[in-house]
Amino acid sequence: MMNEEALQACINQHLEHAAMVRVLDDELGTHHGLLWADFVLLTMLEAVGGTAPTSELAYTLSTPPSRLLQRLLPLEKIGLVQRTVDDEGRRNVTLRPQARRRLHEARETAANVCTR
Repeated sequence: MMNEEALQACINQHLEHAAMVRVLDDELGTHHGLLWADFVLLTMLEAVGGTAPTSELAYTLSTPPSRLLQRLLPLEKIGLVQRTVDDEGRRNVTLRPQARRRLHEARETAANVCTR
């Protein structure tokens, strides 16, 4: 027998999360040209020193590599990240200096939204 209460709790949690992401997308987009998913990706990349294999970054973000690539392409196009292949054939992502600046500026905006 299905546990309707647990299912409803999961649905409610998803809706609360979606509402928070919508507000974060709006604020970060308006002030910094970033989506919440971009902010999280850049924050995780910065946390590992600014460069990471794409496979490890996808794992950390709990996202399929193909979805990570969809997130990286626009960020690469606007100069926030750079994708490279190392001598051993591993694909890496590197945070560019302008991304560090933008991330630093966006951190306060995100923190303010999260405290509301």
